[in-house]
Order: sequence, then C-alpha cells, then structure tokens
Amino acid sequence: MLGRIALDLTKDANQARRVQLAMQLATQHKAELIGICTDPPMPRYMYDEAGISQQVLDKLQGQFTQEKIEIKAHFLKQAVLAGIRAQCRMPKAPAEEALAAHARSCDLLIMSQTDTAQLNWAIPPSVVDSVITAAGRPVLVVPYAGDTRRTIGQHVLFCWDYGRRAARALADAAPLLRTASRLTVLTVDPQPDMLYSLDIHPEDLPAYCAAHGYPAPKAVHTISEGVGIGNAILNAAADHDCDMIVMGLYNRSRVREWILGGTSKTLLQSMTVPILFAH
Repeated sequence: MLGRIALDLTKDANQARRVQLAMQLATQHKAELIGICTDPPMPRYMYDEAGISQQVLDKLQGQFTQEKIEIKAHFLKQAVLAGIRAQCRMPKAPAEEALAAHARSCDLLIMSQTDTAQLNWAIPPSVVDSVITAAGRPVLVVPYAGDTRRTIGQHVLFCWDYGRRAARALADAAPLLRTASRLTVLTVDPQPDMLYSLDIHPEDLPAYCAAHGYPAPKAVHTISEGVGIGNAILNAAADHDCDMIVMGLYNRSRVREWILGGTSKTLLQSMTVPILFAH
C-alpha cells in the first residue's frame, strides 16, 4: 500500500484532474497526501537587460504568495471533505528542486503532462522531465486529456525489456501492482536469442509477480517497426484497454541524465492514460 503521496499543486489547466486522481489513490490506499505548492518561475523577459522594477517584482511575488495561500486552503478543505489526511508545503525554491526533494520522503509523486497547446511562462516544459530523473522515486504523470472519472490501476500495462530501468519500475510500482486486477506485460521487439543465451525462463517474471502478490501477468509482444517504440506502447495500452502504464524512463545520454530519449519523449507528449515512470 502507498503510505505517503506527494502531489504537485501547480496552478495550471490540469490541476483539478491531478488532485482528483491523487485523492482517489489516497482514499484507496489510506495514504497521507502531501501537497507541494511552489512559486511559478519568473517570466523570461524579467531577465533581459532592461528587466523590470523592484516594485513590480515585489507586487508579483505578493500575488504568487496570495495565490499559494488560496491553493493551500482549497486543497486542505477538499482533503477534509474526502476524509483524507493531508498537509500542504509551500517551499521557496525552484519547482524542480522542491518537488524532487519532497518526493524522496513519499512513495509516489503525482504530476501532470505538459499541455504544449496551453504552454506559458508559468509552466516550463522541462519540469516533469527534470523531476522524474532527479527524484529517486516513481512519478505518476497524469495526461491533460481523457476520462477523469475512470479508476486507474485496475488494468496495468507494464513495459518489460529485461533491462535495469524496467526492473526498477517493476519494484517501484509494487503498491499499485498489488491492488491491480489485471497485469499485461508488454515486450516491444522481443529478443528470444538473448534470453536463450542468458538461460532466462519464460516463467521467471510470473514467478516474481506471484512472490510479490501481483496479478498473474499476461505476456504480449509487438514490433516497433514503422511506428516507433513509444507509439507501440500507446497502441498496446489502447488495444488491451489498460488504464495505466508502468515503465522505466529512458535517456538519450548517460552523461546528461536530463535529456530524454525518443521513447520517453513520445510518451510524455502523446500519453492517453496515466504513466508511472521510474528512473
């Protein structure tokens, strides 16, 4: 079971959807919710040579503070009405740093997919990417479109390539997988020769799942040729009517951990169901 859930309370178009899902999970797991209300970054033009006056900066900061107070009050009221234990923190630090730091004392952090159509200076597109790679905890990313009333985690699609990040995701998602009804395990572009040479048996993963109280996995395979791995994963989630995806996050470079690979980028941009990313 999840014991503590961190929640990004950034004021954006997806805030209500994110809070609703977080409260759904907190109720299901009898978990405590930790809302993280951060300051929005200053508009880029404020760093130009001309800049703006200190008076304007002070006024903006005052508006941000008041907005955070209102968000905190509304969030805590919602939690009381739902019978959920909750706290709200208002750190004075960049959003990426604050969210990652608070996630480390929780079992899960909930954030939102960036809606590029609604993108403005208050919602930097790099925040989700940065937090996932820095938090050290799984991050559940909520899409900005889709049915918010649907319960998530009943039928999970787990992306399995026998690699380190996938193994990390399988362990990090344990509290959610134990409460799932069905588990579909997807391997994109399977490599049977590699498995044979390593003497890996088909029953190894089902045995792990059984040992940890996960549903018996249904194995499916697909090929990425012509569509790409990211789209192959999204297609499989739709074909099997999965309500959540669990996967390891992939990078383009081991040296620059914050640069995501093509598969992760595709999923973060085109996701249709919540995705739990582990890194």
